[in-house]
This record gives sequence, C-alpha cells and structure tokens, in this order.
Amino acid sequence: MTPLYRIKDYHGKEISGSYYQSELQRINVKDNSLWKIEKVIKTKGRGPYKQYYIKWLNWPTKFNSWVKARGLDNKGTEFLVAFMDNKVLHGHDFKPELFVTTDSRHLVHINISSPGISSSQLRTQFTVSRGQVHLVQIDTSYRLDHTESSQKAILIQSDKDIVVYGVNRESHSDDGYLALPTDALGTEYYTISYSPSYYYTLFTVIGVYNDTSVSIHLPNTPHLNVTLNGHNYHRNQWINLTLNRFSTLEISSVADLTGSHILSDKAVGVLSGNKKAVVGNTGKSRDHLVEMLLPVSSWGKKFVTIPIPERHVGDIFRFLASEDNTQITVHGLIEGKQFHDQIKIAKAGHYVQKEYSSGLYSHVVSDKPITLFQFSMTQQRGGNDLADPSLITIPPIEQYAARYTFTTPQYSTGNYTNYFMFVVKSSLKHGLRLDHHQLPGNTIYHHIPGTHLVAGYVKVSVGTHSVTNVNHTVIGGILFGMARLESYGFPVGLLLKPLNSGCQRQKAMEYGDEIDNDCDGDVDEEECDGKDDDGDGHIDEDCRCCDPKISIPNVIVGRRR
Repeated sequence: MTPLYRIKDYHGKEISGSYYQSELQRINVKDNSLWKIEKVIKTKGRGPYKQYYIKWLNWPTKFNSWVKARGLDNKGTEFLVAFMDNKVLHGHDFKPELFVTTDSRHLVHINISSPGISSSQLRTQFTVSRGQVHLVQIDTSYRLDHTESSQKAILIQSDKDIVVYGVNRESHSDDGYLALPTDALGTEYYTISYSPSYYYTLFTVIGVYNDTSVSIHLPNTPHLNVTLNGHNYHRNQWINLTLNRFSTLEISSVADLTGSHILSDKAVGVLSGNKKAVVGNTGKSRDHLVEMLLPVSSWGKKFVTIPIPERHVGDIFRFLASEDNTQITVHGLIEGKQFHDQIKIAKAGHYVQKEYSSGLYSHVVSDKPITLFQFSMTQQRGGNDLADPSLITIPPIEQYAARYTFTTPQYSTGNYTNYFMFVVKSSLKHGLRLDHHQLPGNTIYHHIPGTHLVAGYVKVSVGTHSVTNVNHTVIGGILFGMARLESYGFPVGLLLKPLNSGCQRQKAMEYGDEIDNDCDGDVDEEECDGKDDDGDGHIDEDCRCCDPKISIPNVIVGRRR
C-alpha cells in the first residue's frame, strides 16, 4: 500500500508513520506496532488541511481524537542527516553546518543529537519560530571519511514542522542540500556524481530503522573499485549489508559511481555527489558536490530548467533513468530562438550528460520517470564569473508545492550573492510573493515552451524567506548562491508524492487538495471557473480554489499521494 499522509493529533503533535484514507485505515508507528482505525466518525475542513475524528480500534472511547492529514513534503518533525567526505585545505578544517527554520507562528522546540555514538557530545536544544533561522555547527569528527561504515547519523527532532538544510563547508569547497524528513524517504535510489572525479565520487546511505537489509548494485563503470570491510568490489557487483538506525555507510571511488542502484527493505536516506570536483572545461578550481536524493517513487516526468543566474559559461545536466528505453524531449528558448533536443536512455540507472547554453529556459518531458540534475560549472580562469561547481536537484513539476520557507547559507569568508530561481503559471505570475511582497518590477519572466509556465530569478538577501502565491497555485523553486571559488544550490522545497504508484479512483475532488486528480502530472491546475483551463477535455476536474456555483463531478480518476 502507498503511504498518503503524515498525521497529527489534536495537540498538533505528529504521529510518525503512514496514513491511509479508507473506511479502515492504518498507521505504522515508530515502534513498529500497528494502530488500526475502526471508523472515521466525522470530518471538518477541506483540502490538504482536512481533519478527521477517529475511533481507534479496541481503544476506549476517551481516546477518540481529531487528526490532521497533510501531504508528504520536505517539512517534518524528524530528520536523519550526515555529512560526506570533503577536502581540507591548508590545515583549516571548517565545521559542517545545519540550518533550521520553520513557517510555524508558534515556538518550535528542536533537539539535535547523535544517538549512534555512545560518547557523543552532540546534544543541542533550541527554539525557532517563523522568520527565524538557527545555525548549528557540527564537529568535523562527524564528517565521513572515504569508504566508511559507522554510526555518524545526526538526529533532528522537533515538536512542529521544520525545514532543514545541510551545508558541508571547507575552504573554497562547499555545497548544501535540502534535508528530507524520515517519513518521506524510500527504499529505492540511484546515485549521482560528476566525472572525472579528481577527488572521488561518493554516496552515503543512512539507516532509519534497525535491521534494514540494503543491497547496492555498483554501475558498469570501467576501473571501478570499492574496498569495504577488507573486501574489494568492482563494476556490476552487489554489496549486501544490514544497517541499523543511525548507521552511516559511505562508498567512495575514483571511478564514477553515478547510477549505483540502492535497494532496501525499509526506508533509508541517501546523500550523493563528489568529495571535490572540477565541472566542465572552464577552469581548474574544484568544489564539493552533494544532494540528498529523492527516492525513485518520487521521480517525475516533467521538468523546467532555469540557467544559473548571471553566468555565461553554460550549465551541465545529467538525465538519469529509472526504467529501460526512456525517451526524453527537451524543448526550450535561447534568447527567443527555438531549441530542441531528443535523448534516449537504454537502461535503468544509465544517464545522459548534456551541456546547454546559459540562455536556455526549457521544458523537459520524459515518457518514464527520471531524475534531473544541474551542475554549475567551474569558475572561469581570470574572469569576473564568481561561482564554482555545485549540484542541484531539479524538482519535477509534479512535485511543486504552494508555499516554501527557506534560508540562505553563509559564505566561508563573508556572504554569498543569493538568487531565488522560480517557476509559476504565467497568468498568475504577478501573484508571487517573496516575504509578502511582490517581485521587483524589473523581474524578467521567460516563457517555457509547451506549457502555461514562466520562469525567472530574483536576488534575495541573507536570512530566512517565504514564498507563496496569492492565488494559491503551485510554484517551483531553487536557491543558488555564488561567491569567489564557492557556490551552492538546492531546491527550496518540494512535495514528495509517490508518483510512480499509479492512479486510484476517487469519489470526489477536494478543492486545493494538492493531489493530481486527473493524472496529468499537474496539481490543482484548474481555476474552478467552469472552463477547461488545461485543455484536456475536462472541466474543473483538478481545482485549486473554490467557487460554490460550480458543481463537482461525482467520480474522478486521480492519483493519491
């Protein structure tokens, strides 16, 4: 069964696990016991914030409770993160950093610890509320080293939803990642790196549950060699092991590890990238690369690409397939001129790398689920092009959310120039709000061919920010920062719906429910105006807002998350 929702009790405290909306429902709780719901007695509210009054099976009536269901995204109350190997220069070892923020109006209590290490001194408690960001520096001993099996996972827990970013910083070598909560993790991943590696390609698997069986199929890369626990592994071989909660396994190789296939019987987290890499042929400076990977269940088929702001050297993209014989079309505009590219990937886990112009805004469509990564290229020799390599996950259009809270990292010797890169429906672009303000009047909006979308970017100041649209439509967002010989990039947030589990027939649609009710890859795209806004031959079948004069069809085919 596919997990649909996180669930909270009437105190607002999250009950970890999965929520199923049916007459008899189930919640898997942390201790692996099974709580069963006998009956949904009544409901209130609507959409993603609908609440259910629950009668628990075999529990006294006094334990009946209101619960609040909300879709899976990057916000959560429990995270397990880690920091991969990085290159130390000149003996100056910078501490990795965690940035924590929230969109809650109430005070949120956070605990950060490392329970896997009995002698750990990492025990930090603090509070944040909306508009605040808290920086926690992590001792360098928690950074993984080469190929290593250890217990270095860092546990972040809170009593309300938070957003977490990790930044792995060294002198002129850093990158950041958007952390994913444990309830949004999966059991299948393919890894990403850049080659040639210079200082090793890497990935790290994080244990979330005890006794988790993990199998890793190494890619068919020439000269690939991994030494783990005294055993040498080569291309196309399997690594089989068991991880417990708080376990961390880092795999390192000079050869490219891209496409390593990770399978597990329980959810795990995965980081992937490079210890330090030169990207492209524009210079020799190197940078750390890292992202926290989306599970294959959350991969998509539609994407919008935005060039790295204020650069002219181009961008490199890697298209990674989850299924054999994947066909991909790239359709875009470069300074008003049409651009087309066709890509075929023969095998699951294989990738195609492309270098595109810094002027390209494109629409990427695949016939099967893929993941798409953008690499910022190395700073040019002797130029004013102040940036360096970074690795960015491009969010699928299907995983765009309606509201984000994010914060900017700090530069090792000052501040970055930070940019918010956005995608929004063209007719609703002027409804975008950054920290409750309209975007600057000189913002340039670029049409994305084959869609009703536009894309662009704006500079943002150091600190915490919020992004939403007054029309309650979904938005795509990436945060990118540049400085001399350093840069970072990652999504500001996203949904984590299990897109690849097929559509399920629903009795009715909820307005603004953040569900792809018509299985077209878009969420809440209709205006509820009695018109066929998305041109699919149906009227108001996937609405973002409510007009009481418009009737709702009785039966809708839709994908639940």
